[in-house]
Amino acid sequence: MSVGYNISAVGIGMAGVMDVNRKVALYSPNIKFVKNFNFNQLFGKKTKIALANDAKCFALAEAKLGQGKNYNSVVGVILGTGVGSGLILDGKIYAGRHYGAGEVGRMLYDGKHTFEVLFQKARDAHNNKQLSQIVGVLLGDICRVLDPDIVVLGGGSALDKERKFVDGAKIICSRMLSSYRIKPRIVVSKLKNAGAIGAALLIS
Repeated sequence: MSVGYNISAVGIGMAGVMDVNRKVALYSPNIKFVKNFNFNQLFGKKTKIALANDAKCFALAEAKLGQGKNYNSVVGVILGTGVGSGLILDGKIYAGRHYGAGEVGRMLYDGKHTFEVLFQKARDAHNNKQLSQIVGVLLGDICRVLDPDIVVLGGGSALDKERKFVDGAKIICSRMLSSYRIKPRIVVSKLKNAGAIGAALLIS
């Protein structure tokens, strides 16, 4: 794997649940064989390893080099295979005590179904109106709780110009927040390979 190279450090970003202290990927929804996968065993103890889930890596890249570069509080939201997010405060990932902060896709939309499940159904049905509603409510909830300086959207669905649901989502979000005097700045990512860049930025 490292023939001809001396690898001193590796930054890893992937979808799923990570134990960042033990350098173990506990579970990944996209890579089914990953279960309690220990990266120390793969790279060896001499290699510095940093890992985070893909949404947190995306948010970190946006905060450091992308649309959130000049802001103190940045939320990155990935709308792709699933729904995930990361929160960056003063240039650092806020992961929470159990590294569970940012799992917005698992929040309930209507008391029964998660945002992620409903998003996936609307995405697969190419229902832009429903996507606008679901994502708009999600963004409103995020902004009501966190009131960040900026929210950056990424992922295949958000970047797909044919879907055209982002503008509608912004309108719904603004309506939700009108009585709270919160006027969020919501933009779409322009940074290519943000997830990979964020993984590299984990190494400090």
